[in-house]
Amino acid sequence: MLIELSKLDADKGSFTHVYEQNELDLADERIRLAGPVSVIGRVKRSGAEVLIDGKVDTVIEVDCDRCLKVIEMPVDAQFSVEYLSKHDYEAGQAAEIGEDEMGVSVFEGDSIDVDEIVREQILLFVPARAICTENCKGICSACGTDLNVNDCGCVTEEVDPRWAALKNFKKN
Repeated sequence: MLIELSKLDADKGSFTHVYEQNELDLADERIRLAGPVSVIGRVKRSGAEVLIDGKVDTVIEVDCDRCLKVIEMPVDAQFSVEYLSKHDYEAGQAAEIGEDEMGVSVFEGDSIDVDEIVREQILLFVPARAICTENCKGICSACGTDLNVNDCGCVTEEVDPRWAALKNFKKN
């Protein structure tokens, strides 16, 4: 979805859009959209700066990192992104960039693509390790049984290979 800055005054700066599941590419095979993505926001222009505030609502599916069970996670993310035109950004390159300007994004032309903001908000919402429950036991590394459902009975005696030679020492 493109926001055309030349039409900003006519639209009063607010926008809504609903992405269908196949309309937005998340560029991450671990994450799947479980429903439509709803975006509501406002655009404010102040001189060379453009500020976009909004909210993303959807449901995503990820696999548990321990047992591979599908987990549905509701996404309710608020965002605020500040943009500066490429021309104005390059004109300010001679000046030292301050700490408050580190989060500024750059746009080219007369429009800003909201798809990238929405994609970023969804990806930022996903935890580094997705776990279905805190006490998830995972799957057996020997036979592949889901240990949350059944106990497989496999003997999992792991011996550090550096100490393997001493394993039989006590028996003699």
